[in-house]
Amino acid sequence: MDKKTELHRKRMRRRLRASIFLRKNGIYIAIALCLAVIGGISAVMLGGSGESPEAPAGQSLDERLGEASNTAAPTKAPSPTPSPAPHGGRTAADDTPAPSLIPDITPAPSASPAPGITVNWTPPVDGRLIRVYAMDCLIYSKTLGQWMTHSGVDIAAPKGTEVRSVDAGRVVKVYDDDMLGTTVVIEHPNGVTTVYAGLKKDPPVKTGDTVAARGVIGYIGDTAISECAEESHLHFEIRVAGKPVDPRGYIVFKSDGD
Repeated sequence: MDKKTELHRKRMRRRLRASIFLRKNGIYIAIALCLAVIGGISAVMLGGSGESPEAPAGQSLDERLGEASNTAAPTKAPSPTPSPAPHGGRTAADDTPAPSLIPDITPAPSASPAPGITVNWTPPVDGRLIRVYAMDCLIYSKTLGQWMTHSGVDIAAPKGTEVRSVDAGRVVKVYDDDMLGTTVVIEHPNGVTTVYAGLKKDPPVKTGDTVAARGVIGYIGDTAISECAEESHLHFEIRVAGKPVDPRGYIVFKSDGD
């Protein structure tokens, strides 16, 4: 083989290798060229602005940025200081109670009877109070395991004990309540009704009956599922104009100390 032919073949091999290289890596070469052009444009723009990205001697770039942020940040106005009360008195803030996460379990004060309502009633059963009226505060329910209001009083008494109407009236409702069990509601004069719940099933009165003062209207039972963890008792309510009131404002009950 002569030298001319050998040189021709070498040139063909170099062209072939270059063609293969460009086919495989052409896209990467194009990206690199684009990045180089963008970098050159950025350098020209920075040079024309006269600003240097470098920090001054003895101060880092981060410190300069921190100073710029502090300068631009708005200053928060100080909270106003309440004026002291004259002559050493108390301010409104002093009288504001702090919130408490513990429910208030202080029993509500006894209610005052409404005008024209008899207040010398005797309890419907002879027993001590084990739960008081609590519509303005919360008391703990052993059965339900939660703090809740209580629209009447619970009077302890053995099962089968006679339950008597506190006054003459008319039976307006006899029903089985989902929570308080067998219940009798009696209507009295002056818009007053009394409620007797947790009775034994099938009480001796029915809707429409007239009952005398101290007449038997039922017996202590165990039908109140919402209070079944308590000892045997009567759930008793007094309502005036349809709203529950504290029975202790109308009747003197026995307490645990009696």
